[in-house]
Amino acid sequence: MFSQSVFETKKNRNKHEFEEADVIFVADLFTDEYSGGAELTTEALFGTSPYKTFKLKSSDLTEQLIQQGVNKTWVFFNFTGMNLNLIPMIVANLYYFITEYDYKFCRYRSIELHKKETGEECDCHNSDYGKFISSFFAGAEKIFWMSDKQKERYQERFPFLTNKKSIRLSSVFDVKDLEQIEKLRKSRNETESNGKWAIIGSNSWIKGVEKSKNTLDDFFKDDNYDVLSGLEYSDLLKTLSRYEGLCFTPLGGDTCPRVVIEAALLGLQLHVNNNVQHIGEAWWGGSPDEIEAYLLDGHKRFWDEVERHINRDIK
Repeated sequence: MFSQSVFETKKNRNKHEFEEADVIFVADLFTDEYSGGAELTTEALFGTSPYKTFKLKSSDLTEQLIQQGVNKTWVFFNFTGMNLNLIPMIVANLYYFITEYDYKFCRYRSIELHKKETGEECDCHNSDYGKFISSFFAGAEKIFWMSDKQKERYQERFPFLTNKKSIRLSSVFDVKDLEQIEKLRKSRNETESNGKWAIIGSNSWIKGVEKSKNTLDDFFKDDNYDVLSGLEYSDLLKTLSRYEGLCFTPLGGDTCPRVVIEAALLGLQLHVNNNVQHIGEAWWGGSPDEIEAYLLDGHKRFWDEVERHINRDIK
């Protein structure tokens, strides 16, 4: 009885919070379940919301919630857990934005992984599935991209996703995380690194962990590197700050990998490849202070667009 009562109380509280919210964030996961780069960016944006904002698991979205939320502003992040049959109803009834972290028009969410798994070039954009997903993007007020190269890949396949609909957001950081990185960088300047290189452990094929190992094996010949995994975010930053450099060689387009930004801001040397898709953008070539300023402006880039929509003139 007690557990059922607690469940009902939480359900009623969530219902009230949804009804009271101005903005709805929809995502597969939030940081209370998983702290990947996408989830950290979503949480950073949530933390600076000037509106009442509600987090909704994509798997919990229903027709009833769509009907109840027609006067709200919605933001869809990762949504593979969502019932995709709801997309026509979303397009027809909701005012929404999309923050795209990867390549959801592809069934593998990666053009390169598609080829690895099938032996064929990705043609998902010509499939019913790809066209269905692209219709969801076309109905959005704006699309927030992680990098220019990511946006260009989409627009090559779906020319109707014009620049008018596009904002380059990049990864977004919580202020306290950037403050910690800045402190660690200053501490690093006062002490020597351990002389070793770091690789970030991952079970994801696209992160290219084995490729990074092979790269450093060829370079050092003496296992002068460590694979870092299983660390809480704050501890990862502390640990990473002690290293000489970071090797990160993804096997496919990685739209704006957060760890590369963190390593650069910490003052590490970088060995990355062209699949790190934010490399070459103007902001990336600046000093640590300039990069931090750009990252902090991400909050403004995002919420200014949402606010512009919320405050629009109704004709």
